[in-house]
Amino acid sequence: MFYYDIENFINDNGITAPGSGLGSDCLYNIDHFKLYGAEVEATIRLGGRFRATAAYVYQEFDAEKTSFEKNWTYYLPALLPKHKVKLLARYKVWEGGWFQLSSRYVGTRNAQKGSKLDDYITADVGFEQEFKFHGMDYTAKVFVNNVTGADYEEIAGYEMPKYLWGFQFGVKF
Repeated sequence: MFYYDIENFINDNGITAPGSGLGSDCLYNIDHFKLYGAEVEATIRLGGRFRATAAYVYQEFDAEKTSFEKNWTYYLPALLPKHKVKLLARYKVWEGGWFQLSSRYVGTRNAQKGSKLDDYITADVGFEQEFKFHGMDYTAKVFVNNVTGADYEEIAGYEMPKYLWGFQFGVKF
């Protein structure tokens, strides 16, 4: 469970004055802001090869009204989704080699300038190999994010890539 009770919450607000077409980045205070909800997470291991994690977040807000709750403003508290779900499964293929599948659901939410963003689900796939070389620990990863090619926006007006391919290499000193 979580509960934030904030006085003088600073709202970073992009305002376009109605009818003028002029925009600015503006900060203003919300006198009293509350964010509350619950998060639950569970992890399971089956033998030495399989691991899975599931997490769910529910959140709500309550904010005192200001004169800035217009369709032409960004109202940050209302941009938070009420529901989020994350799933992760890892399977150990061989020593130090993990196949990974993950998924994320984000519920509908308000967006800037009075519009709504649809809920979305993404799925990611990857493989990770850990190894030692000259006494140091290394990790090499390959992955594809949004493997299903879902159309979605995390922020209104910014479409996320259909597919994101990547390679990552890390070393521990």
